[in-house]
Amino acid sequence: MAPLHVGTENREPAELRARAALLAEAREHRRSGRTTAAEEIYRRLIRDWPGDPEPRHSLGVLCARTGRPAEAIEHVASAARLAPDHPGLLNHLGQLYFAAGRVDEAAGAYRRAIGVRPELAEGHYNLGVLLRHQGDLAEAAASYRRAVSADPSAPHVHVDLGLTLQQMAMRDEAIAEFRRAIALDPRSFQAHYNLGCALAAHRQPEAAVEAYLTAIRLDPMEPWAELNLGAVLQGLNRHDEAIDHFRRAIALAPDHAGAHVNLGGALYERGDHAGALSALRRAIELEPTNSGTHVNLAQTLQDAGDLGGAEAAYRHALALKPGMVLAQAHLAILLQQLGKHEEARGLLDYSRLLTRHMIEPPEDWPSVAALNADLARAIYQHPTLMRDPPGQATMKGSQTAEVLDAIDGPIAALRRAIESAVAAYLSETVAQTPAVFAPPPAAWALRGWGVVLRSDGYQTPHFHPAGIVSGVYYVRIPEIIGSRSTGDAGFIRFGQPEVTRPDPLRPPAELTDSVKPVEGLMILFPSYFWHNTVPFESEQDRICIAFDVLPKAHA
Repeated sequence: MAPLHVGTENREPAELRARAALLAEAREHRRSGRTTAAEEIYRRLIRDWPGDPEPRHSLGVLCARTGRPAEAIEHVASAARLAPDHPGLLNHLGQLYFAAGRVDEAAGAYRRAIGVRPELAEGHYNLGVLLRHQGDLAEAAASYRRAVSADPSAPHVHVDLGLTLQQMAMRDEAIAEFRRAIALDPRSFQAHYNLGCALAAHRQPEAAVEAYLTAIRLDPMEPWAELNLGAVLQGLNRHDEAIDHFRRAIALAPDHAGAHVNLGGALYERGDHAGALSALRRAIELEPTNSGTHVNLAQTLQDAGDLGGAEAAYRHALALKPGMVLAQAHLAILLQQLGKHEEARGLLDYSRLLTRHMIEPPEDWPSVAALNADLARAIYQHPTLMRDPPGQATMKGSQTAEVLDAIDGPIAALRRAIESAVAAYLSETVAQTPAVFAPPPAAWALRGWGVVLRSDGYQTPHFHPAGIVSGVYYVRIPEIIGSRSTGDAGFIRFGQPEVTRPDPLRPPAELTDSVKPVEGLMILFPSYFWHNTVPFESEQDRICIAFDVLPKAHA
């Protein structure tokens, strides 16, 4: 930080030399761990030089390093009042405020520092850290970019910018920033590790493996890289390698429950049911209240044929987390396997829990048909529309990423209609069915995506584990769907689970339902309902917008 000399201009040279000698002596005391002696000197200088910000700032630094954050802020703030145009001092004050959780005051200090010196890279960087902490990702990215512009040579700024861009689903840009950080510092563990995370999320698993291996070579004692590398290898069906890396992660962090969960999954995939169950039970010993691990145990027991044990584990998960979608979806199937059809009907009460209604034309559209024409155009033109997206239920079709974030136009109009329907469903169905749903969240958000199915296109059986309530709005339906000659081709069907076993479950008719899609129809249902679409043949596309209702914090 630049020297502070405010309040020393009218002193004699001998006094200035004495001041400098005392500051040097205090610094030496501080470096040698004699903090009490250093503090006494700083307080003496503050008494004798009341207009001098430097001893106040130095005393604030000492207080921060000796665990006295409130005193640190007091002294550095008083120094900043004496030197209001010193950017380094304001930046440090912002760091102290931020560490103390006084976020608004921290932001003010950073902005004042940047206002004094717009090219202050550290100020822009620290403001970016604060904005990312607050969830304002776009502004955080802008601050990080200004920091990079002021000083492009700092690898940690590129890493943090990359992390922010990754949170914004701008994965290509994130990967580019991590690579820039690596070019500046090839030995940066954080850059290689986060590059691996971004490549894995961007479905480049082979490249992610190389990035993680490099990170591990740089820091072989870091369990997270081992854990993530194992997960990528498992996704590549390289189960033996995955198991090795999960075991290394456990050796480095033996009490990390998630590592045992992942090891259990890999052992199961290799056919070692006993080893998988042992790993999952160890994870539960370490973290007994993790409902997700109890579901993993239940699924493993269910597939191993221990239906009673699986039922107990699903119920334990639901006791820990009422309304847990993942547990409910699988429990509904297990109950049928156990012959407990009456309880299954309670979970799969389509007459009550599956609602249908036609929307009204929103303002500015003369008809629903006009709205749907604009919606179809918006989906076709959406920049994220991807053919046969990997890892999704859509087959022989295309799907977008988030679409309901539009602030105007036809999608915003549809969003308002969805919000109204969801609010009614939450109050009239969710709140009045406590045996099925947890209490409605105080605040919720929507996540939606467009789906375009072409001839022979369909969606595989799935459910939406992140949601509370899910829904579909039908934008364009081929004329042939619903005709006598095609039966239920193109319909959405409920109740058929994913076919992964050699003896797939065939639910009784009363535990299934189907809906004929109609343009302008919106349906709502619990997110744990298994559903799929029936393949159809047509030269016309079938277009819908699917959505989930999420708790606000989750969203």
